[in-house]
Amino acid sequence: MDNFLAADPLVLTTWIVIIVGLIGCIVPLLPGPPIVWLGMLYYAWGTNWEKVGWFPLALTLLLTVVGSTANTWMSWLGARKGGASGWSTLASLAGGAIGLLVFNLPGLIIGSVAAIAAVEYYRHGDWNKVLKASSGFVVGYLLSMLVEIGVCLLMIGIFVAALYI
Repeated sequence: MDNFLAADPLVLTTWIVIIVGLIGCIVPLLPGPPIVWLGMLYYAWGTNWEKVGWFPLALTLLLTVVGSTANTWMSWLGARKGGASGWSTLASLAGGAIGLLVFNLPGLIIGSVAAIAAVEYYRHGDWNKVLKASSGFVVGYLLSMLVEIGVCLLMIGIFVAALYI
């Protein structure tokens, strides 16, 4: 434990992986929480499970699931809060998948928003309702990044606590 922050390759690699995971919370195609968790798993494995045991890893794995799915459920909640129908939110999944295939990363968001806009305009014919539903999706998506960052910071806190407790 005394040499935890020393220039140990295991420690340096672990923290590099964890930092890449934190960056992944902002970069959409880089899965932040799973990468942070893999960094913790790597350290636990590298120390033969002596410093970080199964309980902190299991707890952080649950947090990984919450953080990893935040983009989906926060965007859905945002769209629903904005007045989007269930069909619109379902269409946003298909639109996002198609957009991702066609236009890569920007297409994910553009395709999702375009799908919501198309379904809501078909339903209501009112651009104000379309704008409200689409902006709800975007706000939910942006808030999901904060959820991912918060989850990753909590995971790191559990990891550090496991090292020193």
